[in-house]
Amino acid sequence: MLRILLVAPDSDLRKSLEFALQAEGYEVTSRASIGARERPGAYECTVIDHHALGNNSAAAADFCSVFAPVILLTNHPGHPLAPLAFRTLLKPLLGAALIGAVRDAMAAARSNAT
Repeated sequence: MLRILLVAPDSDLRKSLEFALQAEGYEVTSRASIGARERPGAYECTVIDHHALGNNSAAAADFCSVFAPVILLTNHPGHPLAPLAFRTLLKPLLGAALIGAVRDAMAAARSNAT
């Protein structure tokens, strides 16, 4: 089963995203913040809400590089960390776009690994 790390501080958003991803057959580990460090190699993809990145831009950039590929969920397209993300998706319309981005990120990660 393909594993996803989901990081979103809002519990309703986190539960909704977790449900959508699990319905597609993914194993999801969810957290409220980037503070709880997981093993980077334990996940094929990371989905993160920009609110979970906090105000420390260096720590946020480090997280995005270590836990790549990252799908960044944001309210505005010009987020400063968007260049570090595999893909940036605008909230609140996530549904099919999120699932497609996860599939693309995992495919890209697999092709880069070979």
